[in-house]
Amino acid sequence: MWTSNRFPALWLLPALLPVILMTVYPIGHALWTSLHEVMILFPGEPFVGLKNYQRVVASNYFGDALRNSLVFTLIAAPSVVILGTLIALFLRRRFFGCEVVRSVVLLPWVLPGAISAVLWVWVFHPSFGILNGILRDLGLIDTSVPWLTNPQTALLAVAAAHVWTQIPFAVILLMAALSAINAETLEAAAIDCRNPAKRFRYIVFPEIKAMIVLLLVYNALTAFTSYDLVYAMTGGGPGTATTLLSFQIWRESFSMYDFGAGSAVAFIVVVISAVLIAAITKTLPSDLFGSS
Repeated sequence: MWTSNRFPALWLLPALLPVILMTVYPIGHALWTSLHEVMILFPGEPFVGLKNYQRVVASNYFGDALRNSLVFTLIAAPSVVILGTLIALFLRRRFFGCEVVRSVVLLPWVLPGAISAVLWVWVFHPSFGILNGILRDLGLIDTSVPWLTNPQTALLAVAAAHVWTQIPFAVILLMAALSAINAETLEAAAIDCRNPAKRFRYIVFPEIKAMIVLLLVYNALTAFTSYDLVYAMTGGGPGTATTLLSFQIWRESFSMYDFGAGSAVAFIVVVISAVLIAAITKTLPSDLFGSS
């Protein structure tokens, strides 16, 4: 008799097949390609072993791209989660026009990356940008700041744009997690504890911490593999200030037509992403997902 107790994997097969086709196979193919010399301009795909990896790691760009990717991730992922949590807590309140505000908050989520990039390029424009205009009106700057052409500020500017695009998704999931909290528990907490910070720390946070961790992992991966926004805003410049590993995958594969080297960078990104996931989850308490 075919039952779920005797053959549980068969019941998961319809869900596992798309995962295998869309995830496992591309990763396996990238690994295979990274071990071969695959170039459009030259016929054949000879096996070269780790030659592509050695060439990629020893290149001038790899160190800068790896550092930029890690810094970008460390800035973007926590910022999305923290700001998303604060906005979700605010939007749960009832106030005049709250439905309109909720709709506006979700707007960045529906915009394509290219359009978001154009909007933020105008925000950071040195002559006509909104940010420089506000800072001049407040008397904080005397001359325009070239946010996207200054190596010291370009990565921060791109990270700010990335955070803006990712906050709506975090807000939606956190509002769903907050709505699952027992209303009576919140009412009792409001009576027993008048301090909002302590109420969040001891009552609200334990109920939504699993969702916060999931969002932290998701946004770490999203930031580490971000490409379209960076490419559209800065093209990896100035110099290598905003060159990320994901951008280097495109450059090796579709600019240099060296798919072996591009796949080597891609597989390095996969390995580092797996390490990031393991590092984040290993620091968590063992009862995290069973506490709520």
